Amino acid sequence: PLWLSTVIFVPATFALSYLGTKFSTVFLFEHTSWGVLILVYCIVASLVPVWALLQPRGYLGGFVLYTAIAIGIVGIFFGGYEIQQPSFKSWDIGGMTGMLFPFLFVTIACGACSGFHGLVCSGTTSKQIDKESHTKAVGYGAMLAEGFVAFIALVTIMIVASETVKGISPGKIYGNGIGEFLTILIGKENLPFAITFGAMAFSTFVFDTLDVSLRLGRYIVQELFGLKGKLGAITGTLATIVVPFICVLIAPKGSWNDFWTLFGASNQLLAALTLLSITAWLYQARQRIAFTLLPMLFVLAITLSALASLVVGNFRAANGFDIKFVNGLASLVLIVLAIYLVITALIKLRGEKRGELTAENA
Repeated sequence: PLWLSTVIFVPATFALSYLGTKFSTVFLFEHTSWGVLILVYCIVASLVPVWALLQPRGYLGGFVLYTAIAIGIVGIFFGGYEIQQPSFKSWDIGGMTGMLFPFLFVTIACGACSGFHGLVCSGTTSKQIDKESHTKAVGYGAMLAEGFVAFIALVTIMIVASETVKGISPGKIYGNGIGEFLTILIGKENLPFAITFGAMAFSTFVFDTLDVSLRLGRYIVQELFGLKGKLGAITGTLATIVVPFICVLIAPKGSWNDFWTLFGASNQLLAALTLLSITAWLYQARQRIAFTLLPMLFVLAITLSALASLVVGNFRAANGFDIKFVNGLASLVLIVLAIYLVITALIKLRGEKRGELTAENA
C-alpha cells in the first residue's frame, strides 16, 4: 500500500543523503561512470510502464522538493540574510546571452512558463491522474510551486557577493544556499549534510527531466511518423537506446555549456506552440481566445528574437563545423519549424468553419 511505501522509503531517501556524507567513498565513481549509470537508468525508465520507475521516482522526489521549499521559506523569512547583489547591473553584461532583453524571459523558463510541461502533461501526467477534476490542481498547482522554486533560487544568489560565486556553477550556488538555510534548523556543525541535501534537491529537479525527456522523445517520434505495433515498438526502443549513446560518444567535453543556451529558448518556444494549440482549439469551440492569444504572441515574439540572436552570435563565433556552428544551425531549425507550425495553424483555421469541432481538429 502507498502509506507503507511512503513510511519506509521517504525517510530512507533522507537517511541515504545523510549517510552519503559519512560513507560516500564506498560509492565514489568517476564522473563518466555516473553518467553512464544514469543514462542506463533513464533508458530503462523510459521504456517500462510509468508506474514501474518514473512514478515512484517522481513521488519520492516530490518530498525532497516540498522539503526544499519549506527550508527555503525558513531561510528567507527567518535567516536574517542581507541582499548583497546590486538591484541592477546592466542591460548587457557581455557574452552571447548577456543581454537583459530578450534573454531574461527565456532564462527564467520553467519558473514562469514551461513548454516542456506542455509535453509532460500529455505523455506522463495524464497517465497518473486519478480523476479529470484533479488536473487543475496538479497542473496549475505544480507551476505555482515551480515558480516559488525559481524565487528561492533567485534568493540564493541575492544573498552572496558577486566575487564569492565567481566561477561556481548555478547548481552548486543553489545547493549551497539551501544548505545554508537548512543550518538554521540543524546547526552549523551539520553543514556538510545540509549542503549535500541542497545538492540532492537540485539534482532531483534537474535529473527528473532525463527519464521523462527520453520517454517524450520516444513517443513523439512514434506519433510523428505514425509508427504502431511491433514496428513502432522496435523503432521507438532503438531510438531511445541509440541516440543518447551516440550523443555521449561524439559530443566534445563541455559542449553541454553551448547547447544549454538553447534550453530556455526551445522550452519557451514549446510554450508558445502549446498556447497556439489551445488558442486554435478555443477558436474552433467559439470561446474567447484573447487570454491565450496575447500571451502566445508575446512568448513567440520574445523566443524568436532570442533564437535569432543565438543564430547570429553562434555563426559569428563558429570556426568551421564546430559546436558553435551546430548550435547556430539548431537555433535556425527551431525558428523555421516554429514559423511553419504557425502558418500551418493559420491555414488550418481558415479552412475550417468556426464551431465545427471534429476529432481531428480538437
